[in-house]
Amino acid sequence: MSYSTPFRREDDFYRKKRKEDASVVAQARQAAEQLPTPPPKDDTVVSRPQRQEEQTAAAAPPVLELLLHHEEERAAARSSGDLRLATSALVGVVRDLDVLLDGVERYLRQTGRGRARQRVRDAMPHLVAISAVAALPLAEVGEFLDLPPDRVEAVLTSLARHGGISPAQRQKALEQIRWLRGQLQQVMVTEDHSLLDRLLAFVSKFVLLGIIALASAASGAFAVGESVVKEVIKTGVIALVAAALQMGADRVLTEHTKQSRHSAAREAHAALLAELSTASALWEAPAYDGEHVVIRMRLAVRMCAVRVASIPLKWQDKWRYWDLLDELAAALNKDTPDGFRVQLRKITTLSPPA
Repeated sequence: MSYSTPFRREDDFYRKKRKEDASVVAQARQAAEQLPTPPPKDDTVVSRPQRQEEQTAAAAPPVLELLLHHEEERAAARSSGDLRLATSALVGVVRDLDVLLDGVERYLRQTGRGRARQRVRDAMPHLVAISAVAALPLAEVGEFLDLPPDRVEAVLTSLARHGGISPAQRQKALEQIRWLRGQLQQVMVTEDHSLLDRLLAFVSKFVLLGIIALASAASGAFAVGESVVKEVIKTGVIALVAAALQMGADRVLTEHTKQSRHSAAREAHAALLAELSTASALWEAPAYDGEHVVIRMRLAVRMCAVRVASIPLKWQDKWRYWDLLDELAAALNKDTPDGFRVQLRKITTLSPPA
Protein backbone atom coordinates (compact mmCIF):
# COMPACT_ATOMS: atom_id res chain seq x y z
CA MET A 1 0.00 0.00 0.00
CA SER A 2 1.35 3.43 -0.89
CA TYR A 3 0.79 6.71 0.88
CA SER A 4 0.40 10.11 -0.76
CA THR A 5 1.75 11.86 2.33
CA PRO A 6 4.30 9.61 4.03
CA PHE A 7 5.42 10.04 7.64
CA ARG A 8 2.14 11.37 8.96
CA ARG A 9 3.15 9.98 12.33
CA GLU A 10 6.91 10.26 11.90
CA ASP A 11 7.21 13.92 10.86
CA ASP A 12 9.30 14.80 13.92
CA PHE A 13 11.59 11.82 13.38
CA TYR A 14 12.03 12.71 9.70
CA ARG A 15 12.86 16.34 10.41
CA LYS A 16 15.34 15.40 13.12
CA LYS A 17 17.04 12.78 10.93
CA ARG A 18 17.25 15.12 7.95
CA LYS A 19 18.88 17.78 10.14
CA GLU A 20 21.40 15.29 11.57
CA ASP A 21 22.43 13.88 8.18
CA ALA A 22 22.67 17.29 6.52
CA SER A 23 24.68 18.56 9.49
CA VAL A 24 27.30 15.80 9.21
CA VAL A 25 27.86 16.46 5.50
CA ALA A 26 27.81 20.25 6.00
CA GLN A 27 30.39 20.07 8.79
CA ALA A 28 32.81 18.23 6.52
CA ARG A 29 32.29 20.88 3.80
CA GLN A 30 32.82 23.75 6.25
CA ALA A 31 35.96 22.19 7.68
CA ALA A 32 37.34 21.63 4.17
CA GLU A 33 36.74 25.26 3.24
CA GLN A 34 38.85 26.41 6.18
CA LEU A 35 41.88 24.40 5.09
CA PRO A 36 44.50 25.93 2.78
CA THR A 37 44.12 24.96 -0.85
CA PRO A 38 46.57 22.10 -1.55
CA PRO A 39 48.99 22.49 -4.46
CA PRO A 40 48.04 20.59 -7.63
CA LYS A 41 49.41 17.07 -7.89
CA ASP A 42 51.14 15.76 -10.95
CA ASP A 43 49.05 12.59 -10.86
CA THR A 44 45.67 14.32 -10.65
CA VAL A 45 43.41 13.37 -13.50
CA VAL A 46 42.05 16.58 -14.96
CA SER A 47 39.20 15.28 -17.08
CA ARG A 48 36.16 13.74 -15.47
CA PRO A 49 34.68 10.61 -17.08
CA GLN A 50 31.01 10.73 -17.98
CA ARG A 51 28.64 9.98 -15.12
CA GLN A 52 26.93 7.37 -17.29
CA GLU A 53 30.14 5.31 -17.29
CA GLU A 54 30.22 5.05 -13.51
CA GLN A 55 28.84 1.94 -11.89
CA THR A 56 25.59 2.34 -10.00
CA ALA A 57 26.58 1.07 -6.58
CA ALA A 58 23.09 1.30 -5.08
CA ALA A 59 21.36 -0.76 -7.78
CA ALA A 60 20.21 -4.22 -6.70
CA PRO A 61 22.32 -7.05 -8.17
CA PRO A 62 20.37 -9.75 -10.10
CA VAL A 63 21.08 -12.46 -7.51
CA LEU A 64 19.46 -10.34 -4.80
CA GLU A 65 16.35 -9.87 -6.93
CA LEU A 66 16.25 -13.64 -7.45
CA LEU A 67 16.47 -14.07 -3.69
CA LEU A 68 13.57 -11.66 -3.24
CA HIS A 69 11.53 -13.63 -5.79
CA HIS A 70 12.14 -16.92 -3.98
CA GLU A 71 11.44 -15.34 -0.59
CA GLU A 72 8.15 -13.94 -1.88
CA GLU A 73 7.19 -17.46 -2.99
CA ARG A 74 8.16 -18.90 0.39
CA ALA A 75 6.20 -16.29 2.34
CA ALA A 76 3.10 -16.75 0.20
CA ALA A 77 3.24 -20.55 0.50
CA ARG A 78 3.67 -20.41 4.27
CA SER A 79 0.78 -17.98 4.55
CA SER A 80 -1.50 -20.27 2.54
CA GLY A 81 -0.35 -23.43 4.33
CA ASP A 82 1.12 -25.00 1.18
CA LEU A 83 3.97 -26.97 2.76
CA ARG A 84 5.19 -28.51 -0.52
CA LEU A 85 5.56 -25.14 -2.24
CA ALA A 86 7.08 -23.60 0.91
CA THR A 87 9.74 -26.33 0.98
CA SER A 88 10.51 -25.81 -2.71
CA ALA A 89 10.90 -22.06 -2.18
CA LEU A 90 13.02 -22.72 0.92
CA VAL A 91 15.51 -24.58 -1.28
CA GLY A 92 15.66 -21.59 -3.64
CA VAL A 93 16.31 -19.13 -0.82
CA VAL A 94 19.05 -21.33 0.64
CA ARG A 95 20.79 -21.64 -2.73
CA ASP A 96 20.60 -17.89 -3.32
CA LEU A 97 22.13 -17.18 0.09
CA ASP A 98 24.89 -19.71 -0.59
CA VAL A 99 25.75 -17.94 -3.85
CA LEU A 100 25.80 -14.58 -2.07
CA LEU A 101 28.13 -16.00 0.57
CA ASP A 102 30.55 -16.90 -2.24
CA GLY A 103 30.81 -13.19 -3.02
CA VAL A 104 31.30 -12.27 0.64
CA GLU A 105 34.10 -14.80 0.98
CA ARG A 106 35.75 -13.51 -2.17
CA TYR A 107 35.80 -9.85 -1.14
CA LEU A 108 36.99 -10.71 2.38
CA ARG A 109 39.94 -12.61 0.90
CA GLN A 110 40.87 -10.04 -1.73
CA THR A 111 40.46 -6.61 -0.12
CA GLY A 112 42.56 -4.64 2.33
CA ARG A 113 45.93 -6.03 1.34
CA GLY A 114 49.35 -4.66 0.35
CA ARG A 115 49.45 -1.14 -1.04
CA ALA A 116 45.74 -0.61 -0.34
CA ARG A 117 46.43 -0.76 3.40
CA GLN A 118 49.17 1.85 3.09
CA ARG A 119 46.91 4.16 1.08
CA VAL A 120 44.21 3.96 3.76
CA ARG A 121 46.72 4.66 6.56
CA ASP A 122 48.10 7.66 4.68
CA ALA A 123 44.63 9.06 3.95
CA MET A 124 43.24 9.00 7.48
CA PRO A 125 45.05 12.10 8.89
CA HIS A 126 43.76 14.24 6.00
CA LEU A 127 40.23 12.93 6.39
CA VAL A 128 40.33 13.71 10.10
CA ALA A 129 41.58 17.22 9.36
CA ILE A 130 38.55 18.00 7.19
CA SER A 131 36.08 16.20 9.47
CA ALA A 132 35.32 13.80 6.62
CA VAL A 133 35.66 10.81 8.91
CA ALA A 134 32.45 11.93 10.59
CA ALA A 135 30.79 12.16 7.17
CA LEU A 136 31.90 8.68 6.07
CA PRO A 137 28.90 6.32 6.36
CA LEU A 138 30.64 3.94 8.77
CA ALA A 139 28.47 4.86 11.77
CA GLU A 140 25.37 4.21 9.66
CA VAL A 141 26.79 0.89 8.48
CA GLY A 142 27.55 -0.11 12.06
CA GLU A 143 24.03 0.77 13.16
CA PHE A 144 22.58 -1.19 10.24
CA LEU A 145 24.66 -4.24 11.26
CA ASP A 146 23.58 -3.84 14.92
CA LEU A 147 27.17 -3.21 16.00
CA PRO A 148 27.70 -1.24 19.22
CA PRO A 149 29.34 2.21 18.78
CA ASP A 150 32.56 1.05 20.42
CA ARG A 151 33.05 -1.56 17.69
CA VAL A 152 32.66 1.13 15.04
CA GLU A 153 35.23 3.28 16.85
CA ALA A 154 37.56 0.29 16.97
CA VAL A 155 37.28 -0.06 13.19
CA LEU A 156 38.20 3.62 12.70
CA THR A 157 41.18 3.16 15.00
CA SER A 158 42.24 0.07 13.05
CA LEU A 159 41.98 1.96 9.75
CA ALA A 160 44.25 4.71 11.11
CA ARG A 161 46.81 2.31 12.57
CA HIS A 162 46.79 -0.64 10.19
CA GLY A 163 44.84 0.38 7.10
CA GLY A 164 42.35 -2.47 7.45
CA ILE A 165 41.52 -5.68 9.25
CA SER A 166 44.25 -7.95 10.55
CA PRO A 167 44.89 -11.45 9.16
CA ALA A 168 43.46 -12.90 12.38
CA GLN A 169 40.24 -10.88 12.00
CA ARG A 170 39.97 -11.92 8.37
CA GLN A 171 40.37 -15.59 9.31
CA LYS A 172 37.70 -15.36 12.02
CA ALA A 173 35.28 -13.80 9.56
CA LEU A 174 35.96 -16.55 7.01
CA GLU A 175 35.39 -19.17 9.71
CA GLN A 176 31.99 -17.61 10.41
CA ILE A 177 31.10 -17.85 6.73
CA ARG A 178 31.82 -21.58 6.89
CA TRP A 179 29.61 -21.76 9.99
CA LEU A 180 26.82 -19.95 8.14
CA ARG A 181 27.06 -22.45 5.29
CA GLY A 182 26.64 -25.19 7.87
CA GLN A 183 23.51 -23.50 9.15
CA LEU A 184 22.13 -23.34 5.60
CA GLN A 185 22.75 -27.05 5.23
CA GLN A 186 20.88 -27.62 8.49
CA VAL A 187 17.92 -25.65 7.09
CA MET A 188 17.88 -27.95 4.03
CA VAL A 189 17.82 -31.06 6.23
CA THR A 190 15.35 -29.87 8.87
CA GLU A 191 13.24 -27.51 6.72
CA ASP A 192 13.43 -25.08 9.62
CA HIS A 193 11.79 -21.91 8.30
CA SER A 194 12.38 -20.00 11.53
CA LEU A 195 16.14 -20.55 11.30
CA LEU A 196 16.06 -19.53 7.65
CA ASP A 197 14.23 -16.31 8.59
CA ARG A 198 17.10 -15.38 10.89
CA LEU A 199 19.78 -16.38 8.40
CA LEU A 200 18.09 -14.33 5.70
CA ALA A 201 17.87 -11.25 7.92
CA PHE A 202 21.52 -11.56 8.94
CA VAL A 203 23.19 -12.56 5.67
CA SER A 204 21.30 -10.19 3.36
CA LYS A 205 22.59 -7.19 5.31
CA PHE A 206 26.32 -7.70 4.93
CA VAL A 207 26.06 -9.27 1.49
CA LEU A 208 24.51 -6.16 -0.01
CA LEU A 209 26.83 -3.87 1.93
CA GLY A 210 29.83 -5.70 0.49
CA ILE A 211 28.42 -5.47 -3.03
CA ILE A 212 27.84 -1.72 -2.87
CA ALA A 213 31.23 -1.12 -1.24
CA LEU A 214 33.05 -2.94 -4.03
CA ALA A 215 30.93 -1.38 -6.76
CA SER A 216 31.58 2.10 -5.42
CA ALA A 217 35.31 1.48 -5.19
CA ALA A 218 35.40 0.17 -8.75
CA SER A 219 33.53 3.10 -10.33
CA GLY A 220 35.50 5.70 -12.27
CA ALA A 221 37.47 8.23 -10.26
CA PHE A 222 38.46 11.59 -11.71
CA ALA A 223 40.97 12.55 -9.01
CA VAL A 224 43.54 10.59 -7.06
CA GLY A 225 42.15 11.95 -3.77
CA GLU A 226 38.71 10.62 -4.64
CA SER A 227 39.98 7.12 -5.39
CA VAL A 228 41.69 7.05 -1.98
CA VAL A 229 38.43 7.99 -0.25
CA LYS A 230 36.75 5.14 -2.11
CA GLU A 231 39.42 2.78 -0.80
CA VAL A 232 38.90 4.03 2.77
CA ILE A 233 35.13 3.55 2.57
CA LYS A 234 35.42 0.10 1.00
CA THR A 235 37.94 -1.02 3.60
CA GLY A 236 35.87 0.41 6.45
CA VAL A 237 32.64 -1.25 5.29
CA ILE A 238 34.36 -4.61 4.90
CA ALA A 239 35.98 -4.25 8.33
CA LEU A 240 32.54 -3.65 9.85
CA VAL A 241 31.15 -6.65 7.97
CA ALA A 242 33.99 -8.75 9.38
CA ALA A 243 33.16 -7.49 12.89
CA ALA A 244 29.48 -8.37 12.38
CA LEU A 245 30.39 -11.82 11.10
CA GLN A 246 32.36 -12.52 14.27
CA MET A 247 29.11 -11.99 16.20
CA GLY A 248 27.16 -14.15 13.77
CA ALA A 249 26.34 -17.11 15.98
CA ASP A 250 24.65 -14.96 18.62
CA ARG A 251 22.67 -13.06 15.98
CA VAL A 252 21.47 -16.12 14.07
CA LEU A 253 20.67 -18.42 17.00
CA THR A 254 18.85 -15.78 19.05
CA GLU A 255 15.38 -14.47 18.31
CA HIS A 256 15.32 -10.67 18.10
CA THR A 257 12.08 -8.80 18.64
CA LYS A 258 13.35 -5.26 19.13
CA GLN A 259 11.20 -3.77 16.43
CA SER A 260 8.36 -4.75 14.12
CA ARG A 261 9.21 -5.35 10.47
CA HIS A 262 6.91 -2.60 9.27
CA SER A 263 8.32 -0.08 11.74
CA ALA A 264 11.89 -0.96 10.71
CA ALA A 265 11.03 -0.52 7.02
CA ARG A 266 9.38 2.85 7.56
CA GLU A 267 12.28 4.12 9.65
CA ALA A 268 14.74 2.99 6.96
CA HIS A 269 12.62 4.81 4.37
CA ALA A 270 12.58 7.97 6.51
CA ALA A 271 16.37 7.80 6.89
CA LEU A 272 16.77 7.48 3.12
CA LEU A 273 14.60 10.55 2.45
CA ALA A 274 16.58 12.47 5.05
CA GLU A 275 19.87 11.51 3.41
CA LEU A 276 18.57 12.49 -0.02
CA SER A 277 18.44 16.10 1.15
CA THR A 278 22.25 16.18 0.75
CA ALA A 279 22.24 14.86 -2.84
CA SER A 280 22.10 18.33 -4.44
CA ALA A 281 25.82 18.69 -3.64
CA LEU A 282 26.53 16.05 -6.32
CA TRP A 283 25.89 18.70 -8.98
CA GLU A 284 28.17 21.25 -7.32
CA ALA A 285 31.95 21.44 -7.21
CA PRO A 286 33.20 19.15 -4.42
CA ALA A 287 34.36 20.95 -1.29
CA TYR A 288 37.15 18.38 -0.82
CA ASP A 289 38.58 15.44 -2.73
CA GLY A 290 36.12 12.59 -2.47
CA GLU A 291 33.10 14.54 -1.20
CA HIS A 292 30.91 13.17 -4.00
CA VAL A 293 32.06 9.63 -3.17
CA VAL A 294 31.11 10.15 0.47
CA ILE A 295 27.64 11.40 -0.44
CA ARG A 296 27.06 8.59 -2.95
CA MET A 297 28.12 5.95 -0.46
CA ARG A 298 25.94 7.40 2.29
CA LEU A 299 22.99 7.20 -0.12
CA ALA A 300 23.95 3.69 -1.21
CA VAL A 301 24.01 2.52 2.42
CA ARG A 302 20.54 3.98 3.01
CA MET A 303 19.22 2.27 -0.13
CA CYS A 304 20.77 -0.97 1.05
CA ALA A 305 18.97 -0.58 4.38
CA VAL A 306 15.54 0.01 2.85
CA ARG A 307 15.92 -2.96 0.48
CA VAL A 308 16.82 -5.33 3.31
CA ALA A 309 14.10 -3.95 5.59
CA SER A 310 11.46 -4.45 2.90
CA ILE A 311 12.33 -8.09 2.09
CA PRO A 312 10.10 -9.68 4.79
CA LEU A 313 7.13 -7.35 4.19
CA LYS A 314 3.86 -8.44 2.63
CA TRP A 315 3.55 -5.42 0.38
CA GLN A 316 2.04 -5.28 -3.09
CA ASP A 317 4.22 -2.31 -4.10
CA LYS A 318 7.51 -3.94 -3.06
CA TRP A 319 8.76 -4.60 -6.60
CA ARG A 320 7.73 -1.14 -7.69
CA TYR A 321 9.64 0.27 -4.72
CA TRP A 322 12.78 -1.65 -5.68
CA ASP A 323 12.47 -0.43 -9.28
CA LEU A 324 12.20 3.14 -8.01
CA LEU A 325 15.37 2.65 -5.96
CA ASP A 326 17.19 1.49 -9.10
CA GLU A 327 15.89 4.48 -11.05
CA LEU A 328 16.86 6.84 -8.24
CA ALA A 329 20.37 5.37 -8.13
CA ALA A 330 20.71 5.83 -11.90
CA ALA A 331 19.48 9.43 -11.68
CA LEU A 332 22.26 10.24 -9.22
CA ASN A 333 24.78 9.52 -12.00
CA LYS A 334 23.28 11.88 -14.56
CA ASP A 335 24.88 15.16 -15.62
CA THR A 336 21.92 17.25 -14.40
CA PRO A 337 19.64 16.88 -11.34
CA ASP A 338 16.41 16.93 -13.38
CA GLY A 339 15.91 13.16 -13.36
CA PHE A 340 16.82 12.97 -9.68
CA ARG A 341 14.09 15.47 -8.80
CA VAL A 342 11.52 13.36 -10.66
CA GLN A 343 12.56 10.15 -8.91
CA LEU A 344 12.72 11.92 -5.54
CA ARG A 345 9.07 12.93 -5.88
CA LYS A 346 8.13 9.34 -6.71
CA ILE A 347 10.04 7.73 -3.85
CA THR A 348 8.65 10.31 -1.40
CA THR A 349 5.08 9.31 -2.21
CA LEU A 350 5.66 5.56 -1.93
CA SER A 351 6.18 4.54 1.68
CA PRO A 352 6.32 1.04 3.22
CA PRO A 353 3.01 0.12 4.89
CA ALA A 354 2.45 0.88 8.56
